Amino acid sequence: MTITDYTNNYLKYDNMSIWEIKNLDDLFKAHESMLDIFEKEYGFPYSQLKEQRENVKDADIVIVSKLLDHFGDKHFFVFSYNDKHHNDLKTLQDKKAINFGIDIHVVNPQRIYVLEMDKTQDLKVYDTV
Repeated sequence: MTITDYTNNYLKYDNMSIWEIKNLDDLFKAHESMLDIFEKEYGFPYSQLKEQRENVKDADIVIVSKLLDHFGDKHFFVFSYNDKHHNDLKTLQDKKAINFGIDIHVVNPQRIYVLEMDKTQDLKVYDTV
């Protein structure tokens, strides 16, 4: 799903939270299940990333996105300071279409962020009549 799709359908999602990821080590400490996913995605254990870094062309934000793509029951927007997703999320906040629980404008430029959400179980939001 793209941010444009989300902008038009944000009422279909709930249980939103924003993660702040200081670095990849921080992500793997908090979510150890990602270790297996990383190895499946890249063909070697995360512990070898520093040695293999020249073979991995993906930036950290792309690595996070690829790993989160393995979770089919959740939706994620991975963003960093002033990238397209971040700017689109700021617009949603400014329009008061959504409250993220934080000021989405104020994020650390050195960090990666993830907006996590579930599809709502409230079937009324899917009624088009």
